[in-house]
Amino acid sequence: MSKIDVKKNYQDEVLDSILYAELSKRAKDPKIEKVLSRMSKMEERHASIWREIAKIRGIEVKGPSPLSIAKVKIMAMLSKVLGVNTMIKLREGNEDNDVKKYVELSTSDDLSPEEKVMMSDISVDEAAHEEILSQVTSNVSEFIYGISDGLVEVLAAVSGLSGAVKVPLYVAVGGLVIGVSGMMSMGIGSFLSSESEEEISKKEREKISLQKKVDPESVRKRVQEFLNSIGIDESDSFSLSGKLVGGAEDLLAPKGEKSPIKGALVTAASYITGAIIPSIPYILGIGGLEGVLSSFLVSGIAIAIVGYMIGIVSSVNPRRKSIEMSVLGLGAAVATYLLGNLLSSLLGIQLA
Repeated sequence: MSKIDVKKNYQDEVLDSILYAELSKRAKDPKIEKVLSRMSKMEERHASIWREIAKIRGIEVKGPSPLSIAKVKIMAMLSKVLGVNTMIKLREGNEDNDVKKYVELSTSDDLSPEEKVMMSDISVDEAAHEEILSQVTSNVSEFIYGISDGLVEVLAAVSGLSGAVKVPLYVAVGGLVIGVSGMMSMGIGSFLSSESEEEISKKEREKISLQKKVDPESVRKRVQEFLNSIGIDESDSFSLSGKLVGGAEDLLAPKGEKSPIKGALVTAASYITGAIIPSIPYILGIGGLEGVLSSFLVSGIAIAIVGYMIGIVSSVNPRRKSIEMSVLGLGAAVATYLLGNLLSSLLGIQLA
């Protein structure tokens, strides 16, 4: 058992259970509350399995420290601002895929046959973990991506305008007009896309349901392919797929819980929020080079924060994503500013 930290695994599962329980208390949507409560009980069951293994091995396990519990509860409170999925990503950090971890443990030489069965049971739960959480995909995550789009696009636009237009109010109006047009375009696009995905998902679920009745083996193979795609090897995915055929619809064609209209409103609101930020200095009447630098500063800070959050929700290095987005966003702004100045000189256009 030397290679397996029973105490840590036990405490991690307890903390996950507490997090989901705290998140469920704060959920206003009864469906989301039910899903999070289910996840809490699932993690609690996993903790009990580790506690049983510890008892078998004669290892004394203690609950998480008060500090660890306090951190989890703070994360739950922050979910109101940053979203459920963001908090879950922060809790998971850079840990390996849980499904892969438990599948490996189910074949570990450090575990007895009985304990391997326990790990296999947990791996089945974890295989459905991501799809269960997809039911509570936060609009806040979409909001972050929408802010990014509006922020970078309008920053580039006002930077280009400021190279040819010297009146701050004109630059601000130009940026806001571009922002509003982008907001409408993004909102309509989101609505049409969500509506189309909803229809496709409904038809696919009906198809899978029918296949389960007439050809369950083909459905099992599709589930196995899905498990392989998330990193489960052939032998383990074969055994798991048989157990997961019953819920194949939720794995292969998860049902969307969000309204296309709500999604469109979130996208539109997030885009215009990002679009306003680069225009703030010009709205305040700051023009010339000072206005450009001020816009770069406030936008650069906003892009860095948004990039960090995108890194968290997309499971990539947050710092690297923050730096990458800042460099690209500000680089585009500088390029369009220089282009605006160049065209102004060549065409003799100067609005002052």
